[in-house]
Amino acid sequence: MKKIFLIISILTLSSCDSFFQLNFDRELTDKIHSEYLKEKKLIDLNNLTDFEWDNYYIIYPYSIPEEIEKKYKIDLSNLSEYVAMDDSKRVLVFIKNKKSIKICQIKYRVEFTENKLLKIL
Repeated sequence: MKKIFLIISILTLSSCDSFFQLNFDRELTDKIHSEYLKEKKLIDLNNLTDFEWDNYYIIYPYSIPEEIEKKYKIDLSNLSEYVAMDDSKRVLVFIKNKKSIKICQIKYRVEFTENKLLKIL
């Protein structure tokens, strides 16, 4: 009986989409906001990140990740459909090999340099 319960639990967890979704990186978000408040100018994300990424995309409130995936041919399947439901913030999505790897919830006033801005391929 215990084995059956364990197997059912594992199958349930592994089939749950939210189990594999990205969470906001609060440390990086705080770092970005602090840098912006200190400098009050465009932020170069290359100087603030310590992980590898190819590009980034900014998701605006009420955007639909599936539509962005189709348009830019990237994989955002590990994002919740509710990721951009706060009117006062944008979601900064870091992309590596056309897949989202890290997300931050950024206030609207923060701006970034466009040296790695995602372009339509």
